[in-house]
Amino acid sequence: MGDVKEFLLKCMKIESTTGNEGAYASFIASALKSAGWTVEEQPIAGQEHRKNVLATRGWDREDIRLVLNTHLDTVPPYIPPSEDGVKIYGRGCNDAKGQMAAMIFAANRIVERNPKLADQIGLLFVVGEELDHIGMKEANKLKLSPEFLIVGEPTDNRFATIQKGAYKVHIRTSGKAGHSGYPHTGSSAIHKLVDVLHDISEHDWPKSEVHGDTTYNMGFINGGHALNAWAEKAEASIFFRITTSVEDVRARLVKIVAGRAEIDNALGGNDPVLLSKTPFEAPTIAASFNTDLSYFDGLAKLKGVYLFGGGSITNAHSDNEFIVKSDLAAAVDTYEQLISALLTQ
Repeated sequence: MGDVKEFLLKCMKIESTTGNEGAYASFIASALKSAGWTVEEQPIAGQEHRKNVLATRGWDREDIRLVLNTHLDTVPPYIPPSEDGVKIYGRGCNDAKGQMAAMIFAANRIVERNPKLADQIGLLFVVGEELDHIGMKEANKLKLSPEFLIVGEPTDNRFATIQKGAYKVHIRTSGKAGHSGYPHTGSSAIHKLVDVLHDISEHDWPKSEVHGDTTYNMGFINGGHALNAWAEKAEASIFFRITTSVEDVRARLVKIVAGRAEIDNALGGNDPVLLSKTPFEAPTIAASFNTDLSYFDGLAKLKGVYLFGGGSITNAHSDNEFIVKSDLAAAVDTYEQLISALLTQ
């Protein structure tokens, strides 16, 4: 496979935006087979052009004690790779092709240095993480039951203490149409909504020195039909990144709204995942983004679950996505260190 940086550049030359992961999955499967891995390509039901990739050193899945996982897909649009002396640029360099490259190279080091440990490793790369998590949902059919799960995402080479939960909600208010010059003719749904949103923004949402803060984004506000008319309908859509639980945030929201608006929970959410402490001293970070972790059926049975990777989430999905080459190399070292520590403890 050569150098990890060269391998990453090869990965990035293949477009794999969500829904179009097939060619990239085939490339990864071929590369792993060439390195001596036993590879299973799992098609997505009803979408056979898309597939997950599972690689092991043997045939018995029961031997897999540790799974390295990240996703094959990237967000659009495709941005081809480029580099300078310090950084690699382009779509997926840190989210998450850089993580995949680092994991593969760390696992291959284990193969070279301790083949018996390598027999206990599984590499699971899935489609659809950026959209609907369909790859991990399908991968649950593989019936993997590892003791440890390591998920690769850009965390600035720090171990996440938490993967914050997500809660998406619509807030809707109703008014009465009328001429806006005459207040007695109606009432404004927008005015009502503004009051509710003000109270949401003034609320003291949970904060934690270890796990970070519960935050929110009012991503959409809609309402009204004319400047000279009271708005009959208004709506705001809010995305909470939570550190407690969906139920906690929902209960707080109900209390804040106090019957002044309809709360529509149709978009749903998932609770945060508290992550394991590493068996060695390492810097930490609170991850304010979602991953496939919440969709892995065996999550509750894991002895240890970790979220780690090179690069920064703050430039992922952007036109200037990049990963520092030295950080990519350091991620390989850290993955290898963690794998060895977990499987020999």
